[in-house]
Amino acid sequence: MWIEQRTENNYKFVEQYKDPLTNKYHRVSITFDRNTTHTRKKANQILEQKIHSRLSHYGLFQVKKHVTLNQLGKEWLIHFQHEVKFNTYRNNKSRVKEINYGLGANTLVEKITPLILSNYLEQLIYDQGYRNSTVQKFKGTLNSMFKYGIKHQYLNQNPLNLVDINYRNSEYQKRPEQKYLDEDELQAVLKFMYQQSAHYGRFCEFLYLTGMRYGETATLTPQDIQFNSSGDVWVAIQGTIVNGKKQPSPKSSSSWRNVTLPPRAIKICQDELLSHPKRQQFLFVSERGKYLGNTVLNNWLHKAKNELNINKVLTLHTFRHTHISKLAELGVPLYLIQARVGHKNAATTTNIYLHVTKKANHLLNSKLKDL
Repeated sequence: MWIEQRTENNYKFVEQYKDPLTNKYHRVSITFDRNTTHTRKKANQILEQKIHSRLSHYGLFQVKKHVTLNQLGKEWLIHFQHEVKFNTYRNNKSRVKEINYGLGANTLVEKITPLILSNYLEQLIYDQGYRNSTVQKFKGTLNSMFKYGIKHQYLNQNPLNLVDINYRNSEYQKRPEQKYLDEDELQAVLKFMYQQSAHYGRFCEFLYLTGMRYGETATLTPQDIQFNSSGDVWVAIQGTIVNGKKQPSPKSSSSWRNVTLPPRAIKICQDELLSHPKRQQFLFVSERGKYLGNTVLNNWLHKAKNELNINKVLTLHTFRHTHISKLAELGVPLYLIQARVGHKNAATTTNIYLHVTKKANHLLNSKLKDL
Protein backbone atom coordinates (compact mmCIF):
# COMPACT_ATOMS: atom_id res chain seq x y z
CA MET A 1 0.00 0.00 0.00
CA TRP A 2 1.19 3.53 -0.72
CA ILE A 3 -0.13 6.98 0.12
CA GLU A 4 -0.66 9.95 -2.18
CA GLN A 5 -1.14 13.35 -0.56
CA ARG A 6 -3.48 15.29 -2.81
CA THR A 7 -4.13 18.38 -0.68
CA GLU A 8 -3.29 19.44 2.84
CA ASN A 9 -6.17 17.45 4.31
CA ASN A 10 -6.67 14.80 1.67
CA TYR A 11 -4.71 11.53 1.56
CA LYS A 12 -5.31 8.78 -0.95
CA PHE A 13 -4.38 5.25 0.18
CA VAL A 14 -3.76 2.93 -2.79
CA GLU A 15 -3.18 -0.79 -3.23
CA GLN A 16 -2.53 -2.82 -6.36
CA TYR A 17 -3.63 -6.36 -7.25
CA LYS A 18 -3.35 -8.68 -10.24
CA ASP A 19 -6.43 -9.86 -12.14
CA PRO A 20 -6.04 -13.69 -12.39
CA LEU A 21 -7.93 -13.83 -15.70
CA THR A 22 -6.08 -11.10 -17.61
CA ASN A 23 -2.77 -10.88 -15.69
CA LYS A 24 -3.27 -7.11 -15.68
CA TYR A 25 -2.84 -4.99 -12.58
CA HIS A 26 -5.65 -2.91 -11.11
CA ARG A 27 -5.85 -0.44 -8.28
CA VAL A 28 -8.19 0.12 -5.37
CA SER A 29 -8.11 3.24 -3.21
CA ILE A 30 -9.67 4.99 -0.24
CA THR A 31 -9.39 8.63 0.85
CA PHE A 32 -8.99 10.03 4.36
CA ASP A 33 -8.46 13.53 5.69
CA ARG A 34 -5.39 12.57 7.67
CA ASN A 35 -2.42 10.21 7.62
CA THR A 36 -2.00 8.55 11.01
CA THR A 37 -1.24 5.08 12.28
CA HIS A 38 -4.95 4.52 12.85
CA THR A 39 -6.01 5.65 9.37
CA ARG A 40 -3.23 3.63 7.70
CA LYS A 41 -4.40 0.50 9.54
CA LYS A 42 -8.04 1.18 8.70
CA ALA A 43 -7.19 1.92 5.05
CA ASN A 44 -5.28 -1.34 4.77
CA GLN A 45 -8.27 -3.30 6.06
CA ILE A 46 -10.69 -1.56 3.70
CA LEU A 47 -8.43 -2.08 0.69
CA GLU A 48 -8.03 -5.78 1.51
CA GLN A 49 -11.81 -6.11 1.67
CA LYS A 50 -12.18 -4.36 -1.69
CA ILE A 51 -9.65 -6.67 -3.33
CA HIS A 52 -11.28 -9.73 -1.80
CA SER A 53 -14.69 -8.57 -2.98
CA ARG A 54 -13.46 -8.26 -6.57
CA LEU A 55 -11.59 -11.55 -6.62
CA SER A 56 -14.34 -13.48 -4.85
CA HIS A 57 -16.42 -13.25 -8.05
CA TYR A 58 -13.88 -15.65 -9.56
CA GLY A 59 -13.96 -17.87 -6.50
CA LEU A 60 -10.28 -17.08 -6.05
CA PHE A 61 -8.80 -15.72 -2.86
CA GLN A 62 -5.97 -16.59 -0.55
CA VAL A 63 -7.07 -18.70 2.42
CA LYS A 64 -5.68 -17.48 5.73
CA LYS A 65 -3.46 -20.19 7.21
CA HIS A 66 -3.05 -21.49 10.76
CA VAL A 67 -6.55 -20.64 12.01
CA THR A 68 -7.46 -23.13 14.74
CA LEU A 69 -10.86 -24.69 15.39
CA ASN A 70 -10.93 -22.89 18.74
CA GLN A 71 -10.35 -19.50 17.06
CA LEU A 72 -13.03 -20.15 14.48
CA GLY A 73 -15.55 -21.22 17.15
CA LYS A 74 -14.92 -18.16 19.31
CA GLU A 75 -15.23 -15.73 16.40
CA TRP A 76 -18.37 -17.38 15.08
CA LEU A 77 -20.06 -17.37 18.50
CA ILE A 78 -19.47 -13.63 18.91
CA HIS A 79 -21.14 -13.08 15.53
CA PHE A 80 -23.89 -15.68 16.16
CA GLN A 81 -24.83 -14.30 19.58
CA HIS A 82 -26.39 -11.18 18.08
CA GLU A 83 -28.60 -13.14 15.66
CA VAL A 84 -30.38 -15.61 17.94
CA LYS A 85 -32.09 -15.95 21.28
CA PHE A 86 -30.08 -16.67 24.40
CA ASN A 87 -30.99 -20.36 24.70
CA THR A 88 -30.02 -21.02 21.08
CA TYR A 89 -26.70 -19.26 21.63
CA ARG A 90 -26.05 -21.14 24.88
CA ASN A 91 -26.79 -24.54 23.29
CA ASN A 92 -24.46 -23.82 20.37
CA LYS A 93 -21.76 -22.56 22.73
CA SER A 94 -21.97 -25.84 24.60
CA ARG A 95 -21.68 -27.80 21.34
CA VAL A 96 -18.65 -25.75 20.26
CA LYS A 97 -16.97 -26.72 23.53
CA GLU A 98 -17.68 -30.41 22.86
CA ILE A 99 -16.47 -30.08 19.25
CA ASN A 100 -13.21 -28.52 20.43
CA TYR A 101 -12.73 -31.42 22.82
CA GLY A 102 -13.62 -34.07 20.25
CA LEU A 103 -11.71 -32.72 17.25
CA GLY A 104 -9.01 -30.84 19.15
CA ALA A 105 -9.10 -27.11 19.91
CA ASN A 106 -5.74 -26.57 18.16
CA THR A 107 -6.72 -28.44 15.00
CA LEU A 108 -6.11 -26.24 11.97
CA VAL A 109 -9.33 -25.48 10.12
CA GLU A 110 -7.79 -25.95 6.66
CA LYS A 111 -6.70 -29.48 7.64
CA ILE A 112 -10.21 -30.73 8.50
CA THR A 113 -11.42 -33.25 5.92
CA PRO A 114 -14.84 -34.84 5.29
CA LEU A 115 -13.47 -38.17 6.60
CA ILE A 116 -12.38 -36.58 9.89
CA LEU A 117 -15.86 -35.10 10.32
CA SER A 118 -17.64 -38.34 9.39
CA ASN A 119 -15.58 -40.30 11.92
CA TYR A 120 -16.20 -37.70 14.63
CA LEU A 121 -19.99 -37.50 14.12
CA GLU A 122 -20.34 -41.29 13.93
CA GLN A 123 -18.28 -41.59 17.11
CA LEU A 124 -20.86 -39.39 18.84
CA ILE A 125 -23.57 -41.85 17.78
CA TYR A 126 -21.92 -45.23 18.37
CA ASP A 127 -19.30 -44.57 21.05
CA GLN A 128 -20.94 -41.84 23.10
CA GLY A 129 -24.57 -42.85 22.58
CA TYR A 130 -25.89 -39.58 21.17
CA ARG A 131 -29.23 -39.71 19.37
CA ASN A 132 -29.40 -39.06 15.63
CA SER A 133 -31.27 -35.80 16.23
CA THR A 134 -28.59 -34.58 18.64
CA VAL A 135 -25.80 -35.38 16.18
CA GLN A 136 -27.70 -33.47 13.49
CA LYS A 137 -27.55 -30.44 15.81
CA PHE A 138 -23.78 -30.88 16.13
CA LYS A 139 -23.61 -31.03 12.35
CA GLY A 140 -25.67 -27.84 12.12
CA THR A 141 -23.31 -26.02 14.48
CA LEU A 142 -20.28 -27.15 12.47
CA ASN A 143 -21.97 -26.13 9.24
CA SER A 144 -22.60 -22.60 10.52
CA MET A 145 -19.01 -22.35 11.75
CA PHE A 146 -17.61 -23.43 8.37
CA LYS A 147 -19.88 -21.03 6.47
CA TYR A 148 -18.54 -18.24 8.66
CA GLY A 149 -15.02 -19.51 7.96
CA ILE A 150 -15.55 -19.35 4.19
CA LYS A 151 -16.90 -15.82 4.47
CA HIS A 152 -13.80 -14.74 6.40
CA GLN A 153 -11.29 -16.58 4.18
CA TYR A 154 -10.41 -19.35 6.63
CA LEU A 155 -11.71 -21.98 4.19
CA ASN A 156 -12.39 -22.12 0.47
CA GLN A 157 -15.03 -24.84 0.72
CA ASN A 158 -17.23 -26.47 3.33
CA PRO A 159 -15.93 -29.98 4.19
CA LEU A 160 -19.37 -30.92 5.54
CA ASN A 161 -20.77 -30.87 2.00
CA LEU A 162 -19.02 -34.20 1.35
CA VAL A 163 -19.79 -35.81 4.70
CA ASP A 164 -21.88 -38.98 4.66
CA ILE A 165 -22.99 -40.06 8.16
CA ASN A 166 -24.04 -43.61 8.93
CA TYR A 167 -26.88 -42.79 11.31
CA ARG A 168 -28.26 -45.35 13.73
CA ASN A 169 -31.10 -47.40 12.25
CA SER A 170 -34.60 -46.26 13.17
CA GLU A 171 -35.25 -49.47 15.11
CA TYR A 172 -32.82 -48.22 17.74
CA GLN A 173 -34.54 -44.86 18.12
CA LYS A 174 -37.12 -44.11 20.78
CA ARG A 175 -40.49 -45.30 19.51
CA PRO A 176 -43.41 -42.82 19.62
CA GLU A 177 -45.11 -44.64 22.51
CA GLN A 178 -41.96 -44.19 24.62
CA LYS A 179 -42.31 -40.42 24.43
CA TYR A 180 -45.65 -40.08 26.18
CA LEU A 181 -47.31 -41.58 29.25
CA ASP A 182 -50.32 -43.88 29.39
CA GLU A 183 -53.12 -42.86 31.75
CA ASP A 184 -51.99 -45.05 34.67
CA GLU A 185 -48.37 -43.92 34.26
CA LEU A 186 -49.44 -40.26 34.12
CA GLN A 187 -51.46 -40.52 37.33
CA ALA A 188 -48.64 -42.33 39.13
CA VAL A 189 -46.08 -39.69 38.11
CA LEU A 190 -48.35 -36.79 39.07
CA LYS A 191 -49.04 -38.40 42.45
CA PHE A 192 -45.29 -38.75 42.99
CA MET A 193 -44.66 -35.08 42.13
CA TYR A 194 -47.54 -33.88 44.37
CA GLN A 195 -45.97 -35.85 47.23
CA GLN A 196 -42.72 -33.91 46.80
CA SER A 197 -44.46 -30.53 46.61
CA ALA A 198 -47.93 -29.31 45.74
CA HIS A 199 -46.24 -26.68 43.57
CA TYR A 200 -44.30 -29.35 41.65
CA GLY A 201 -47.42 -31.42 41.18
CA ARG A 202 -49.55 -28.52 39.99
CA PHE A 203 -46.84 -27.36 37.57
CA CYS A 204 -46.49 -30.81 35.96
CA GLU A 205 -50.25 -31.34 35.76
CA PHE A 206 -50.64 -27.91 34.13
CA LEU A 207 -48.04 -28.91 31.51
CA TYR A 208 -50.07 -32.03 30.73
CA LEU A 209 -53.40 -30.16 30.58
CA THR A 210 -52.13 -27.41 28.25
CA GLY A 211 -49.28 -28.97 26.23
CA MET A 212 -47.17 -25.89 26.95
CA ARG A 213 -43.37 -25.96 27.08
CA TYR A 214 -41.53 -25.64 30.39
CA GLY A 215 -40.22 -22.15 29.59
CA GLU A 216 -43.64 -20.90 28.47
CA THR A 217 -45.26 -22.12 31.68
CA ALA A 218 -42.51 -21.06 34.08
CA THR A 219 -42.72 -17.47 32.82
CA LEU A 220 -46.52 -17.12 33.17
CA THR A 221 -47.71 -14.27 35.35
CA PRO A 222 -51.18 -13.72 36.84
CA GLN A 223 -51.68 -10.99 34.23
CA ASP A 224 -51.30 -13.56 31.43
CA ILE A 225 -54.61 -15.19 32.42
CA GLN A 226 -57.30 -13.73 30.16
CA PHE A 227 -61.10 -14.02 29.90
CA ASN A 228 -63.42 -13.48 26.96
CA SER A 229 -67.12 -12.69 26.67
CA SER A 230 -68.00 -16.36 26.16
CA GLY A 231 -66.58 -17.26 29.53
CA ASP A 232 -63.50 -19.01 28.15
CA VAL A 233 -60.25 -18.69 30.07
CA TRP A 234 -56.92 -18.71 28.31
CA VAL A 235 -53.30 -17.75 28.76
CA ALA A 236 -51.32 -15.63 26.31
CA ILE A 237 -47.93 -17.13 25.40
CA GLN A 238 -45.65 -14.11 25.14
CA GLY A 239 -42.26 -15.26 26.35
CA THR A 240 -40.03 -17.87 27.86
CA ILE A 241 -37.77 -17.96 30.90
CA VAL A 242 -33.98 -17.58 30.81
CA ASN A 243 -31.91 -17.63 34.01
CA GLY A 244 -34.94 -16.78 36.10
CA LYS A 245 -35.94 -13.81 33.96
CA LYS A 246 -38.71 -13.45 31.42
CA GLN A 247 -37.46 -13.23 27.86
CA PRO A 248 -39.96 -11.19 25.84
CA SER A 249 -40.43 -13.67 23.00
CA PRO A 250 -41.16 -17.40 22.90
CA LYS A 251 -39.20 -20.10 21.08
CA SER A 252 -40.38 -19.31 17.52
CA SER A 253 -42.93 -17.25 15.59
CA SER A 254 -45.46 -20.09 15.71
CA SER A 255 -45.10 -20.16 19.50
CA TRP A 256 -47.00 -16.89 19.86
CA ARG A 257 -50.51 -18.08 20.66
CA ASN A 258 -53.37 -18.19 23.15
CA VAL A 259 -53.97 -21.47 24.96
CA THR A 260 -57.49 -22.17 26.24
CA LEU A 261 -57.51 -23.65 29.74
CA PRO A 262 -59.72 -26.61 30.69
CA PRO A 263 -61.52 -26.36 34.06
CA ARG A 264 -58.90 -28.38 35.93
CA ALA A 265 -56.10 -26.07 34.66
CA ILE A 266 -58.09 -23.03 35.83
CA LYS A 267 -58.43 -24.62 39.28
CA ILE A 268 -54.65 -25.20 39.37
CA CYS A 269 -54.03 -21.51 38.64
CA GLN A 270 -56.43 -20.50 41.40
CA ASP A 271 -54.76 -22.87 43.88
CA GLU A 272 -51.33 -21.49 43.03
CA LEU A 273 -52.46 -17.90 43.54
CA LEU A 274 -54.14 -18.75 46.84
CA SER A 275 -51.06 -20.61 48.12
CA HIS A 276 -49.00 -17.40 48.08
CA PRO A 277 -50.53 -14.56 50.10
CA LYS A 278 -47.93 -12.15 48.77
CA ARG A 279 -48.17 -11.35 45.10
CA GLN A 280 -45.33 -13.02 43.19
CA GLN A 281 -43.86 -12.18 39.78
CA PHE A 282 -44.65 -15.61 38.32
CA LEU A 283 -47.79 -17.72 38.56
CA PHE A 284 -45.90 -20.92 39.46
CA VAL A 285 -43.32 -20.52 42.21
CA SER A 286 -41.77 -22.56 45.03
CA GLU A 287 -42.57 -22.27 48.74
CA ARG A 288 -39.96 -19.50 48.92
CA GLY A 289 -41.55 -17.61 46.06
CA LYS A 290 -38.82 -18.47 43.53
CA TYR A 291 -39.48 -19.59 39.96
CA LEU A 292 -39.49 -23.37 39.43
CA GLY A 293 -36.20 -24.44 37.84
CA ASN A 294 -36.32 -27.20 35.23
CA THR A 295 -33.22 -28.93 36.65
CA VAL A 296 -34.84 -29.56 40.02
CA LEU A 297 -38.11 -30.74 38.47
CA ASN A 298 -36.36 -33.04 35.98
CA ASN A 299 -34.27 -34.54 38.80
CA TRP A 300 -37.47 -35.45 40.65
CA LEU A 301 -38.94 -36.90 37.47
CA HIS A 302 -35.80 -39.02 37.05
CA LYS A 303 -36.38 -40.40 40.55
CA ALA A 304 -40.03 -41.03 39.71
CA LYS A 305 -39.00 -42.96 36.59
CA ASN A 306 -36.77 -45.25 38.67
CA GLU A 307 -39.12 -45.69 41.62
CA LEU A 308 -42.20 -46.30 39.46
CA ASN A 309 -40.25 -48.49 37.02
CA ILE A 310 -41.36 -46.51 33.96
CA ASN A 311 -39.43 -47.61 30.89
CA LYS A 312 -40.04 -44.42 28.91
CA VAL A 313 -38.57 -40.97 28.43
CA LEU A 314 -39.63 -38.95 31.47
CA THR A 315 -38.83 -35.24 31.52
CA LEU A 316 -40.93 -32.10 31.72
CA HIS A 317 -41.32 -32.30 27.93
CA THR A 318 -43.00 -35.72 28.31
CA PHE A 319 -46.13 -34.00 29.65
CA ARG A 320 -46.33 -31.98 26.42
CA HIS A 321 -46.15 -35.18 24.38
CA THR A 322 -48.73 -36.80 26.65
CA HIS A 323 -51.08 -33.87 26.02
CA ILE A 324 -50.65 -34.39 22.26
CA SER A 325 -51.39 -38.11 22.61
CA LYS A 326 -54.53 -37.41 24.65
CA LEU A 327 -55.87 -34.93 22.06
CA ALA A 328 -55.16 -37.44 19.29
CA GLU A 329 -57.01 -40.08 21.29
CA LEU A 330 -59.97 -37.72 21.57
CA GLY A 331 -60.02 -37.34 17.77
CA VAL A 332 -58.80 -33.74 17.57
CA PRO A 333 -57.39 -33.04 14.05
CA LEU A 334 -53.63 -32.79 13.73
CA TYR A 335 -53.63 -29.19 12.49
CA LEU A 336 -55.58 -28.05 15.57
CA ILE A 337 -53.15 -29.87 17.87
CA GLN A 338 -50.19 -28.24 16.13
CA ALA A 339 -51.78 -24.81 16.52
CA ARG A 340 -52.47 -25.41 20.22
CA VAL A 341 -48.93 -26.53 21.07
CA GLY A 342 -47.27 -23.94 18.82
CA HIS A 343 -45.77 -26.23 16.18
CA LYS A 344 -45.73 -25.43 12.48
CA ASN A 345 -44.22 -28.75 11.53
CA ALA A 346 -42.85 -31.14 14.12
CA ALA A 347 -41.94 -34.73 13.40
CA THR A 348 -42.50 -35.81 17.02
CA THR A 349 -46.02 -34.34 17.13
CA THR A 350 -46.93 -36.00 13.83
CA ASN A 351 -45.41 -39.36 14.84
CA ILE A 352 -47.27 -39.41 18.16
CA TYR A 353 -50.52 -38.43 16.44
CA LEU A 354 -50.19 -41.13 13.78
CA HIS A 355 -49.22 -43.75 16.35
CA VAL A 356 -52.19 -42.98 18.62
CA THR A 357 -54.70 -42.86 15.77
CA LYS A 358 -53.33 -46.11 14.35
CA LYS A 359 -53.63 -47.69 17.79
CA ALA A 360 -57.25 -46.45 18.00
CA ASN A 361 -58.05 -47.98 14.60
CA HIS A 362 -56.68 -51.33 15.74
CA LEU A 363 -58.87 -51.10 18.84
CA LEU A 364 -61.89 -50.31 16.69
CA ASN A 365 -61.18 -53.27 14.41
CA SER A 366 -60.93 -55.61 17.37
CA LYS A 367 -64.29 -54.39 18.71
CA LEU A 368 -66.13 -54.80 15.41
CA LYS A 369 -66.30 -58.56 15.83
CA ASP A 370 -68.35 -58.02 19.01
CA LEU A 371 -71.15 -56.30 17.09
